[in-house]
Amino acid sequence: MDAASSVSGKGLQVGVVGAGVAGLSAAIALRRIGHSVEVFERSQFKNENGAAVSITPNGGRILQRWGFDSVKAGGIENVQQVRRPKGDTLEAMAPTLSFANVEQQYGNKWYFYHRVDMHRQLREMAEAAGSIIRLGAQVMDVDPETGVIQLKDGSQIQKDLVIVADGQHDRINAKITGKEVPMKRSGQTAYRCLIPMQDILSDPETKDFFEGQAPGFWAPALPAKGVMAVTYPCRNNEILNVLAVHRKLGQHATSEEDIVIDDWNFPATHEDLERVLDGFHPSVKKMFLKSPEVKVYTQMKREPLSKMTKGKALLIGDACHPMLLTHAQGVSSSIEDAAALELFLADVPTSGDVSAAPSAKLLERLDQYEKFRLPRVSATQILTNPIVPGPQAAAKHAEQEAEIRKYYSGPLPATGAMPHSPPICQFFFNYDVQKEGLAFLESLKQQGATAGTAPVVPVVNGVEKTKVVVEPTSVQKAQEGVAMEQRVLDLERKLADIEKKLSTMALHVSTLEIQPTPPQSPPAQLETQPRILS
Repeated sequence: MDAASSVSGKGLQVGVVGAGVAGLSAAIALRRIGHSVEVFERSQFKNENGAAVSITPNGGRILQRWGFDSVKAGGIENVQQVRRPKGDTLEAMAPTLSFANVEQQYGNKWYFYHRVDMHRQLREMAEAAGSIIRLGAQVMDVDPETGVIQLKDGSQIQKDLVIVADGQHDRINAKITGKEVPMKRSGQTAYRCLIPMQDILSDPETKDFFEGQAPGFWAPALPAKGVMAVTYPCRNNEILNVLAVHRKLGQHATSEEDIVIDDWNFPATHEDLERVLDGFHPSVKKMFLKSPEVKVYTQMKREPLSKMTKGKALLIGDACHPMLLTHAQGVSSSIEDAAALELFLADVPTSGDVSAAPSAKLLERLDQYEKFRLPRVSATQILTNPIVPGPQAAAKHAEQEAEIRKYYSGPLPATGAMPHSPPICQFFFNYDVQKEGLAFLESLKQQGATAGTAPVVPVVNGVEKTKVVVEPTSVQKAQEGVAMEQRVLDLERKLADIEKKLSTMALHVSTLEIQPTPPQSPPAQLETQPRILS
């Protein structure tokens, strides 16, 4: 076993299992506070594929702080709307929702990315920051107590800390929680495809769906059939991402005994997709069938975990809290997990020996991290379980809220709030994990101060020395850095708003010929002669 890390540094020696969005985000965050990071990824990334991802403002503000280049990643700003027509008649099924002011309301923009483009940018950032990414290194097991990582090739590597970020089918979570929490069918099957936007716009029968429309969601649905399609653009508006969700077992599973399709890239046929779209308007079906290929997978769900950390191991992302697609929070929550690491592990020193037991400081910080993140992600996890409108909806919403309250005691959206409605947007988009994390740490500090005894004032030569200089801790420095970054971003945003307003203003200058003002005429002579008094 390699008892020493292959990366050197003054911070913790951290191993990250999985180089998806959660793993790469964790690598970026940990390098920002000086820890050494080695990422183990089973894939070679030679033929990257995937669909689009929606990064809402709560995830976007973290990427912005890290210096993520949305332009380089081909991001499309969701500035306009959610259009929700009936799938068969194309008549409006619900009022159009506008997100034109999302940045003004929530402080950050909402972006659509092609998953491959976003992933490539995160990988470049992680490597530029000094992370080592080992491709083709499949992790078979992790010992939470010792931090030993077992690879498929038989080698073992030991770390001070292991971040498990290998997705929803992770098998290590049982070692963390002490029990198996299996994935279950959600009752939904998702068909996804990517369509060249040019193919849509060049066809007179389909171009009107998107020609002249600002980027946003277009979501035709047939609720009675349990089918909804969600589309939005990505990669500089060159590609339309399509997800057709069948709220039944779907064409690829006719009973609970059928195989679960957990491969994101499992192939389906155009005939499969056409059967799912039965009853949709011919133009909608024609547009969706323009896709070069179709993929299908079974949407799975899992109950919230009771723990996310044990010993030297920590679960983040889908390995901890797999989510359905309802509120587009899966990726953003994973990025939030990583951003919280930057705060909670900022003042944890190196052990000096990866074979040593975890330090008291590390265990304390991981416990605090769990208390901070687990309630929030558990609530989000449960909220993503869709509730279909109907006679039973009110009772279902009440059951959902009761389930959330088993894990989370904070504020929630109004009962029955629909996806993308103002209460839902406020709950998710307005959340700033770094600000909330700083407040949480400060509350712990205050609790500790309240619980402790009065500070002892040193006495030297019979005189009390009340002036004690205390050097700021690493976490205080991190807090100051985050606060400074936020002030800079706020100033940049205000300047951008001013520039935008100025660009729409026209300055009109008119000239008038000014005539000099003539002098006043002298007073007229008196008509009567003055009288002389003697």
